[in-house]
Amino acid sequence: MTVVVTGHWLSAWFLRLLARPWVVVDGEERRVRWGEPTPVALPEQPVLVGAGVRYLGRGPLLGCEQEPYGGHLGARSGAPRLTLRNGFWNHTPFRLVRDA
Repeated sequence: MTVVVTGHWLSAWFLRLLARPWVVVDGEERRVRWGEPTPVALPEQPVLVGAGVRYLGRGPLLGCEQEPYGGHLGARSGAPRLTLRNGFWNHTPFRLVRDA
């Protein structure tokens, strides 16, 4: 599967300038790039998936609230593509917005 981390249109410029995105799958963190699909291996059972940022690439992971994912969002056949996006404000947690 692939995971894409994006920012809300209002706060994306600020996040892209100062923050680095991370994907978390069942507690394991992985550095990713803004808006680029990143391959992630998932086990067969449902997992917790989330995304967050670290300002200037260091410090605590912010905005990450993991959500259960079990391939239940209507993914097409083949490898699903999950998209996680933060809300209106830059401090709003990232949420799973779709899989395709």
